[in-house]
Amino acid sequence: MAKDRLASVLERWEAVIGLEIHTELTALNTKMFCGCPVAFGGEPNTRVCPVCLGMPGALPVPNRAAIEATVLAGLATNCTIAEWSQFHRKNYFYPDMPKNYQISQYDLPFCADGFLDVEVEHDGAAQRPDRDAGYTTRIGITRIHLEEDTGKMIHVGGSEGRIAGATHSLVDFNRAGTGLMELVTEPDIRTPEEARRFAQKLRLIWLTLGVSDCNMEEGSMRVDANVSVRPRGETELGTKAEIKNMNSFKSLHDALAHEIVRQTEELDNGGRIVQETRHWDAGAKRTSSLRSKEEAHDYRYFPEPDMVPFEFSAEWIESVRATLPELPDEKRRRLIDAYGIPVHDATVLTGDDLDMAEFFEAAVTIGGAERAKAISNVMLNDLSMHLNAAGISVAESKVVPSMVAELVGLVEEGTISSKQAKEVFAEMAETGDAPGAIVELRGMKQVSDTGAIEEVVDRVIAANPAQVEQYRGGKTAVIGFFVGQVMREMGGQANPKVVNEVLARRLGG
Repeated sequence: MAKDRLASVLERWEAVIGLEIHTELTALNTKMFCGCPVAFGGEPNTRVCPVCLGMPGALPVPNRAAIEATVLAGLATNCTIAEWSQFHRKNYFYPDMPKNYQISQYDLPFCADGFLDVEVEHDGAAQRPDRDAGYTTRIGITRIHLEEDTGKMIHVGGSEGRIAGATHSLVDFNRAGTGLMELVTEPDIRTPEEARRFAQKLRLIWLTLGVSDCNMEEGSMRVDANVSVRPRGETELGTKAEIKNMNSFKSLHDALAHEIVRQTEELDNGGRIVQETRHWDAGAKRTSSLRSKEEAHDYRYFPEPDMVPFEFSAEWIESVRATLPELPDEKRRRLIDAYGIPVHDATVLTGDDLDMAEFFEAAVTIGGAERAKAISNVMLNDLSMHLNAAGISVAESKVVPSMVAELVGLVEEGTISSKQAKEVFAEMAETGDAPGAIVELRGMKQVSDTGAIEEVVDRVIAANPAQVEQYRGGKTAVIGFFVGQVMREMGGQANPKVVNEVLARRLGG
């Protein structure tokens, strides 16, 4: 219901959204300030040591690879890299923080003042009144800083183990101390769809860099959102609420849609918005109050006394920049320029799964650049539908680039029709057999021999004089009848193009 109402709400109100995206550096072998291994799950409290458990006298040693990964992330998102930075202590008391403070960064982050340009399509429920149906918006990045992750709370008992009904809580410190990048955006986001597109694009960049697996279900990428509303046309910010527990891009979109509607309804009814942290319940599709929202001064930040500040030379920063791989936007432009495929095709191929673009280029290398568009068509239609239906990634599919290249070649050479190609694709996706072998085994090869087709065409014309007169009398659409008759007599294996050419010649006489 919130999503249905969102479009009308946005006609009168403007949402102001900022995101905080925490990403575990799962690609690293060890935690941020100690040598404990980084991994998901496992027996609770087995990947811990005096440092990540906050034992007295245990001193942190910063992970160089984590710092380099964070600087690399900043360079990939157009940030300025600080030449002088330091860690701070963020003081708060919660069971999942064993030291009662978190080593983080405050006013001197490693990366600041970046941006991403995000392409947005009309999603039917969140169109901005001030923008066209398809548009690009620039979303500023305030900062990217590095910190240590907390432990994991496990709430036991009550209704499905949720906090509200829990009888007691357990804590697992295996995750505590893992390197965690936090990216904070400017409040430049205006719709749930913009937020979703930004988070999706950022995830793809992090995957390209190889700094994290970005698994939202396992918590290695977590998105919090700050959202407020104001009457459209005003510039003063409203009171914000922070939304947590959004473990998928759909949850991010739906939670924001609900919260925008909730806040506008509260204000329309004469109420007021309080600054608080709210919990998204995906099952109930609503947010609920969790706790009052802290301010920066509540954390009593001060410089981490156990570590010296960091100084980065311009030469070192450039050496990190030199390791940047081809980023998604660059890859998209290159695919368009190199292979002449449409912008839409290149956007989809580079927009979600890193393996899709690699699959495409491998298939084109085999099949030839002149077949790039045909290969893209197969991937965006048959292959994508197969992957969605099976719930698998392209890397998990039995279909490989050489199969798609071969299938496109069979169609363009006239060996099979485009209709037959769909049957062949379905079988090769199920069995992993090569297209040529499937065509041979099933006797699907098209007949393109003009002489053989002419014999059948002559018989069909002779057997249907009434339809011949209709055609010659100007009802040219009746040629479809003749094509159908020829194809039936030839078991569907006649080349439709040749059939049409022969019929046009014979009926024109």
